[in-house]
Amino acid sequence: MDLQNLVEMSNRYGSNPDYVLAGGGNTSVKDDETLYVKCSGTCLADITAQGFVAMDKNALQVLMEKSYPEGDAEREAEFLKDVMAARTDPDPGKRPSVEALLHSLFPQKYVLHVHPALINGLTCGQGGGEKAYALLGNDVLWIPLCRPGYTLGKLCFEAMAEYERKQRRKAQILLLQNHGIFVAGDTLEEIDRLFALVENRLKSAVTRWSDMAAMKQTDALRTWETALELSAALGVPAEPLNVREALAFTENETAAEPLFQPFTPDHIVYCGPFPLYIRSLEKAKEEYQAFEAEQGFLPKVLLVEGAGAFLADPSLESRKKAKLLLADAMKVAVYAESFGGAYPMTEELTQFILHWEAESYRKKQSA
Repeated sequence: MDLQNLVEMSNRYGSNPDYVLAGGGNTSVKDDETLYVKCSGTCLADITAQGFVAMDKNALQVLMEKSYPEGDAEREAEFLKDVMAARTDPDPGKRPSVEALLHSLFPQKYVLHVHPALINGLTCGQGGGEKAYALLGNDVLWIPLCRPGYTLGKLCFEAMAEYERKQRRKAQILLLQNHGIFVAGDTLEEIDRLFALVENRLKSAVTRWSDMAAMKQTDALRTWETALELSAALGVPAEPLNVREALAFTENETAAEPLFQPFTPDHIVYCGPFPLYIRSLEKAKEEYQAFEAEQGFLPKVLLVEGAGAFLADPSLESRKKAKLLLADAMKVAVYAESFGGAYPMTEELTQFILHWEAESYRKKQSA
């Protein structure tokens, strides 16, 4: 199978920060027997043909007919074992994307899955599903919030079958609540056309755009002074997010509230599940230590009242990725205002993803 078209699509979408950040998103191509899907932990922006893993398409699809254990750990472990057994790639070290099963459910040749902030403003909005159908009609299929892995695959399988029964055609666009978008087509041009359809309709509905311009010089200098104070107090490098929207979100606790819970799995992976809101620098160390005692881990995102947003982590690369995803979360929160207000992930689902082996693996690979 010629993978060049898949690589071209992956690089094109993956190199656009409006669509993909860090190691997020995945793509695939298939024929009657084989599915080539992105390996977990790789980046679409620079992926090559070697970054995809070959899988038996039919072996994946029959998993929908299998019964799995009720318990989360037991179910996901057995499901992962079956997904890994469906590999036909000569390289045994390749691990497929956690969404490999979803890619196999589409009959179309190509599948694109990305997490654009604009689209996630809709999927993370209080009225997202209702607004999606109002703007896009039956061109889209809304998938409500659920646990990833087998549970999500089963839900999509059943929803796509029902869509086909009612609409008398195969689903090509899936909008996953608090997750992102899947687009399927038999040509790259079809993928582009469908993706643009969704993007343009949402742009027409946005009432406020996020202000991600750099801060004024005086504000930027003040945030760096705060960053130095935080670094000294906490004993860990703290780096500011130099965008104007960061000042707006940290004006007070009410303004920061949309960022208190994660919007998508990527925000959990790269920013941690929860930020620490600091009311005064004098209490920063005390609140930092209290957070660790309560949560069992240190916060990566610090929201300092009246001073801005900061990324605290010993790793420069980790701070770099966290800055990208924190800025993304701010965009999502702003866009969600146009779709009923912010709707973050539930506490239960956040805890599931925190302890989900598949996301732990992806985090290690992209570290």
